[in-house]
Amino acid sequence: MAVGRVSGQAVQVGVLVGLGNLLIFNHFLPSVADVRQGTPHDPIIEGSERTALFVGIGFSVIAAAYVRSFDTFVVATAVLVAADFAYKHANAHNPSTGKMQPTNASGLDTGADNTESFSMPDYSGSAPQS
Repeated sequence: MAVGRVSGQAVQVGVLVGLGNLLIFNHFLPSVADVRQGTPHDPIIEGSERTALFVGIGFSVIAAAYVRSFDTFVVATAVLVAADFAYKHANAHNPSTGKMQPTNASGLDTGADNTESFSMPDYSGSAPQS
């Protein structure tokens, strides 16, 4: 294969491997809708997601090495990254607020009340008169 030229068969194989990657995620994790309704930053979901990601990467590398095409790897891992992003976003979703739940620097859930944040100044007093 010439440098800079994309093979049609390599892209087709990449799409098929990408579908295989989606099946891998489907095997290791529940649907995105179910993950979205669970507790934010669930460590079991994160562990399963990481396992599915590693298995998908391994499957993509083996398939790309078999057909000897970097294009196959690129297409397959693009699907893998999209699936992983969807699950990470769904796992960070807080169903009670409808928004993503932030974490602090150590990766721990900060809670919906933001008790980890700095205290704000007290503005309950009267404003200065001008």
